[in-house]
Amino acid sequence: MRRLRRLQANGRRSGSATACSTDLLLNIDGSDKIRDAAVIDFKTMEGGPEPVNNPDLHWEDLSLQVQLYGRGADEVHGVNARTGAVHLLKDGQRIQVPVDPDAIDAAVSNGEWAVGRIREGDFPRRPSKRKCEGCDFVKICSKKREGFAAQTEPVELHLPDGQAGKRFVQITAFSDVDQA
Repeated sequence: MRRLRRLQANGRRSGSATACSTDLLLNIDGSDKIRDAAVIDFKTMEGGPEPVNNPDLHWEDLSLQVQLYGRGADEVHGVNARTGAVHLLKDGQRIQVPVDPDAIDAAVSNGEWAVGRIREGDFPRRPSKRKCEGCDFVKICSKKREGFAAQTEPVELHLPDGQAGKRFVQITAFSDVDQA
């Protein structure tokens, strides 16, 4: 039997508080035991002909979210999600997102890196055409690239490549920055 269940999760990790709602597709046997689970993040978006190459979808963010939900499902509910996906509701496409242990560890590491930067007040300007277009401060910002005070960079995220494999990209603070 397959059942879609929304699981609520709240937790703490590395000094950050989290709350999320996760959609899990569960395979349940006759004794009501969970045999398999998949994280599915439903989005009211359209993917177009090549969704993994659609720059409007921001796969760094979408993949990170699915991977963190996978970790949350395991840590909070004891459900090991073996697959993850983003389901694009406007055109019905479901894109598989890597949720293997390496992908999830990279997502968690990026989250911890970001929390560390926020806690230390380390959020410099990292301008790019895409990010600046929607920013409320575009008219008063110098748009000059600044470096992070931290000497370490986050590991690369594991993103879908559209062919059941992965591609590796750093978070947008590094991968989508105009050169000064």
